[in-house]
Amino acid sequence: MKNFQNIAIVILAILVTILFYVQFSGTSSKSVSSAKSVSGNEAKELKIAYVDIDSIQANYEFYKAKSAEFEKKKENADRQLNGSFQKIEGERAAFAQRGNSITQAEYESFQRDYTTKMQNLENQKRVMEGQIQEEGFKMMEDFRKRINDFLIEYNKKKGYTYIYTDGGGINFLFYKDSTQNITKEVVDGLNAAYRKAGSK
Repeated sequence: MKNFQNIAIVILAILVTILFYVQFSGTSSKSVSSAKSVSGNEAKELKIAYVDIDSIQANYEFYKAKSAEFEKKKENADRQLNGSFQKIEGERAAFAQRGNSITQAEYESFQRDYTTKMQNLENQKRVMEGQIQEEGFKMMEDFRKRINDFLIEYNKKKGYTYIYTDGGGINFLFYKDSTQNITKEVVDGLNAAYRKAGSK
């Protein structure tokens, strides 16, 4: 049961790593590059900025409050599971103290009851872990939405073409100006090369 807290912490760490670095950005933007990008016949200034995820985690009050709340819920779940486990183990120890006075029928009945209680506790643990994981996803999605909503308004004045995240050795593009999207041209070129190779 003591491993439950460690499992929950690992789950939270995975969530934070995936969701922060794959989907999140923040409020402390720093310009890192400025260049000219040609789209059709028009030249457009290309402005790139980044936000430091570690700083957001350390300083954003919403994140700190929600993380503390989430951690408290994990601790409560761990305490509840440990309490249930200790109760079952106490019953087993009390039964074992009867020693040789225990009949075969009593032993078999207790063993069935003990096994059932342990299985129920394991099921309860899985349900609680699932609830905690789901709550973690909801918390991160709310966080992502707040940052995304802020960046949309923030960038109306700043005019960045791209904003990416930085921190923990992982970089990921978060905000992008859709006018810089060359996906269709790349796909068309790849398909043309594929068709050309296939015709030979």
